[in-house]
Amino acid sequence: MKIHLRPYSELFTKILGIILLIIGLLGFFYGPYDICCFYLFSSGGPFYYEGFQIGSLWFAYLTIQNAAYYVVAFLLLPIGVGTFKLQNWARKLSLNLLYMWIILGISIMSSFIFALPEFFKTLNLTLATVILLVMALFGIVIPAVLIKIYKSNKVKTVFKNKSENWIERIPQTILLVCSLNIIFILILHASTLFLYIFPLFGKFIFQRESVIYVTMAVFILAILTYGFWKKYFLAFYGLILYYGLMLISVIMTFSQYSLLDVIGLLNFPSYEQNYIIPVSSFLNFNLTALFGSFLVLTLLSIIYSRKYFHNTSLKVHK
Repeated sequence: MKIHLRPYSELFTKILGIILLIIGLLGFFYGPYDICCFYLFSSGGPFYYEGFQIGSLWFAYLTIQNAAYYVVAFLLLPIGVGTFKLQNWARKLSLNLLYMWIILGISIMSSFIFALPEFFKTLNLTLATVILLVMALFGIVIPAVLIKIYKSNKVKTVFKNKSENWIERIPQTILLVCSLNIIFILILHASTLFLYIFPLFGKFIFQRESVIYVTMAVFILAILTYGFWKKYFLAFYGLILYYGLMLISVIMTFSQYSLLDVIGLLNFPSYEQNYIIPVSSFLNFNLTALFGSFLVLTLLSIIYSRKYFHNTSLKVHK
């Protein structure tokens, strides 16, 4: 379906760049500022409770929230500057961000859909439908429309300042896969906040036993990401094998445990078990669908990029 758009002006695009820049600056401001929240829950703070430390749920939440501010700043500051300057590489980075947005949106939405029987215990059909529609709107429809806009010829003419930098030269799919790899590396790092929890083909392992698995998973993926970025043929198959094994391990493990089972294994402080966890609305989300969908979509993105590695292999044989 063709979308008819009014001509985009350079002024409107520059205003968009300023908005993105402001959001990035806010993330950069709240990153260090939000660290003060740790003192509020630590010993001597007004909200202190016994057990608040690495390994507690609230400590993990604050750490992930704080890291999210820096991620927002890291992503939107360069895109905002590039958009204001009408640089074509900013349009490419914006598209990459929107593709990631859709993949994460589908993963979260899949997790909600697979957990609907559990949600129906506390939600009625109307409310569940509204939540599902909102997820679809903000997680899939809006980024899809924005992708259509950014790929239109009218927008391409606005971002007319092209250059020969590395962003312009790298194919969009390669950029997307490498970005998804970084997201998964961050997810693996987040596991360190939860006793180094790691799914190993049907069982969870924790702490000292799992440290080597988490470390190797991060290390191997980082190497494969570099090879994929450089378009090494072995890195292409290496990533397929890596994510294939991860997908099997996630399905075998998370399908045997509910989120409540995982929470029980993590043995959070009694205050969190009694007052924070019972009122959380995230307990019903399906972890198998959440991580499985992300891994499947990442695998599909890798497979879709095969044409770039096929051409490379032909050159080698010639």
